[in-house]
Amino acid sequence: MKVGFIGIGTMGRPMTLNLLKAGHEVAVYARHPEKPGVREVLGAGARLVPSPRELAAEVEVVITMVPTSQDVEQLVTGPDGILEGARQGLIIIDMSTIAPATSRRLAQLANERGVYFLDAPVSGGSQGAIAGTLAIMVGGERDIFERVRPLLEAMGQAERIFYVGPSGAGEVVKLVNNMLAGVIAAATAEALVLGVKAGADVELMASIISVSTGANWQLANQFPMRAFTGSFQPGFMTDLLQKDLNLALELGAQYQTPLPLTGLTRQLYEMARAQGYGREDYTALLKVLERLAGVAVRSRAALNQEQAK
Repeated sequence: MKVGFIGIGTMGRPMTLNLLKAGHEVAVYARHPEKPGVREVLGAGARLVPSPRELAAEVEVVITMVPTSQDVEQLVTGPDGILEGARQGLIIIDMSTIAPATSRRLAQLANERGVYFLDAPVSGGSQGAIAGTLAIMVGGERDIFERVRPLLEAMGQAERIFYVGPSGAGEVVKLVNNMLAGVIAAATAEALVLGVKAGADVELMASIISVSTGANWQLANQFPMRAFTGSFQPGFMTDLLQKDLNLALELGAQYQTPLPLTGLTRQLYEMARAQGYGREDYTALLKVLERLAGVAVRSRAALNQEQAK
């Protein structure tokens, strides 16, 4: 298929590369075409287009993968946006994590122009994007979802691609997922800090917990890769998780649903942002709790490297 992609970042770069590997013809719009990720996808065979409007005029499907609801709205409805160049029958797949109400509004505006709009947020982090194993949850018209399934399967694992309902439904499921990811990661960091403070070895703790009732995806994947090594390279940035927790709390207020754990977790990640960790992986919350307790939750190899310096 002829595909346009907007958002060549930590997630969008490998997603675009996987579309190219699957044989699709890909054009991209980038506000900063000089960035290494953009140069990489161009080197792999993508073509650069100067505006979202011109991109939409040339392709069958436009995929957006950007940080915020406002970013998506600007790309879709702005003066040089996708709808300005869209022909009837164009399909927009927004794979960002944004407010469900924004997805519904954009779907309605697109429909008035004879354009289809799917919300299709993803889970799996940068490693899932690189491996092409993302989970994808899709809201919108089911027949349009089936039409673009080959594109989704180029970026995600077939058994992890879900149709979840009408416009906005994909975003609802994604926000619930990210609520859990944030709360579980915060609880994991807190527990590990206590264990290390009390004299336990973090790697041994992680091994035992992985076969016990405290097992979770964050401890099995993100913490060993990002936190125990001391790198805290995203991954998924603290700023973005904080944005998603805010969206979840807004959704809770809309539906009069109390979310006390999410509210507390949001404040913890705000502490991480206040200490300058917003652009680091969300597991950098660990550093906030380490500072309070006066310990370092690191692997033996990472501690040895620090001592060697």
